[in-house]
Amino acid sequence: MSIADALPIGAFGTLPWVDRGLSNEAGALRKLTISAAEFRNSMTLGEPKRVAQQALDAACIAAQEDNWDGTGSARVEPSTHVYANQFLRILPDDLPVPDISVDTDGEILFEWDRGPRQIFSVSIGRDGTLTFAGLFGQSKIHGTEHLREALPLVIAHSLQRVARQLTA
Repeated sequence: MSIADALPIGAFGTLPWVDRGLSNEAGALRKLTISAAEFRNSMTLGEPKRVAQQALDAACIAAQEDNWDGTGSARVEPSTHVYANQFLRILPDDLPVPDISVDTDGEILFEWDRGPRQIFSVSIGRDGTLTFAGLFGQSKIHGTEHLREALPLVIAHSLQRVARQLTA
């Protein structure tokens, strides 16, 4: 098997690679595949994810303690940060960088605002619950899903709509 065969797919509506290996060899392969899949050495492909990762980390650092905004807000739990990192990793590489912030309830918000009546947001909770809402013209969508190894299809389809808005 080649390294390309082991790479996570990460495309819309497809399941990514699931790593269940425990051996030292599995760990070495994991490092290689993650590095290749995230295009860390590519300015064109890796930069948007780096920018988003920096925004996520900065938002979490700013909200490490309760009342971080002076209005009684909840701090970001470590598990919330872990789930947000996982969510960021499985986002398609061709997606525009979202605005990332922390809600007053301690959840992490990813938002794609493309103008009037063109917005989609996903709020990530400490237990991996994804609460999402979107407005696409006259069409509305909202709901909750749980984060697993791949993007839930309803969220993946909404993100496709976000990506199409940029090319329309």
